[in-house]
Amino acid sequence: MPTATVLDSDAAPGAAPPLNAMHWLDRTLDAISRVSGALGGIALLATALLVAAQVVARMLGTQIPAADDFAAWSMAATVFLSLPYTLRQGAHIRVTLALQVLPPRAKQLCEVLSTVAALVLVGWAAKHCTLFVHESFVGNELSQGMVILPMWVPQLSMPIGMWGMFAMLLGRLVCALRGDYWTEEGHG
Repeated sequence: MPTATVLDSDAAPGAAPPLNAMHWLDRTLDAISRVSGALGGIALLATALLVAAQVVARMLGTQIPAADDFAAWSMAATVFLSLPYTLRQGAHIRVTLALQVLPPRAKQLCEVLSTVAALVLVGWAAKHCTLFVHESFVGNELSQGMVILPMWVPQLSMPIGMWGMFAMLLGRLVCALRGDYWTEEGHG
């Protein structure tokens, strides 16, 4: 029996369309975006719950051990893990005033060059975040708070978020090279 990827024009009505490379890229980037957004949201919720619990505990005359450390780590995770989602949704701040008045070829050139520049910077940052976490892992670096935790665990959100952002920028570059642009009003 033929699969959904058969390019036969006589395919049965209602059959799934063939999965081309751009469609696959778009679906993959959407999946990465959704996962990163969910993880960032969970980290933000964890931050809020930790801060609220610590406030209540202090009102009752006690403290939650290392709540400040965990809240700080989850806030950092919120920032890094949400990077791919915010780029995909067009929520990063960009100045597009000049792009609006440029002719199509100049606009495409600006989009490609700015995306390449961002790709280089984010790739550099992702590499060094990965090396930083690797150093913590190899050096068996531990937290110094009331709760001892290997530092690579809370640091892991940095390279995950940065590599996710790198993947989003690669997708953005492919689209810009084709003359398609992600809008600032949101993707899709």
